[in-house]
Amino acid sequence: MITEAENAFIALVKDAPVGDKLRLVESLPDLEGENLVKRFGADAPAVYVVAASFPVKDRAARLRFGLVCVARNSRGHAAARQGDGKLIGLYEIMETVAGLIDGAIIAGGSWRVTSGDFVVDEKLYQAGVYAGVVQAEMDGECTLPNPLDTAALALFKTFRASYDIDPHESAAEHVKWAGDPPDHATSAPEVSETVTIQP
Repeated sequence: MITEAENAFIALVKDAPVGDKLRLVESLPDLEGENLVKRFGADAPAVYVVAASFPVKDRAARLRFGLVCVARNSRGHAAARQGDGKLIGLYEIMETVAGLIDGAIIAGGSWRVTSGDFVVDEKLYQAGVYAGVVQAEMDGECTLPNPLDTAALALFKTFRASYDIDPHESAAEHVKWAGDPPDHATSAPEVSETVTIQP
């Protein structure tokens, strides 16, 4: 359900007219600090989608998401925030994204925007990057999926591990070792172990 919602948010923004004015719309990258600032600067104007913490009660979840809007403009902070007629500004991105989401049906649920928060960060400002987050939550609730039915899984019969100690063999040789049965005609791992589980 979370993956479905994240992908739906990305598609919604990409397919809207604002999507043509953005360089990138995707899931928020797993970066932090200066690496994230550099990424924001390179991708701006952009929108990143990320799931937020969500409450769960009696197997019912109210999903929450943040859409991180990022803008940058070489003409200065005012142009980055307000746009300059050529590049879209942060305010325009946030307003448009909020308008798209509020009241929309996304991933089978109705959504509402709860806030728009501006990111205050000296490293972003020094890089000429301005960011804000449009916070949204599902208006209703969705039911958590049923637990994994382990009885429906096939029996785990054999575990085999192969260790290749430097100098390493090629990936093609590794594929041969992973076969069933393993092919050791042209090379063999330095160490191997096979454990068969008795039914």
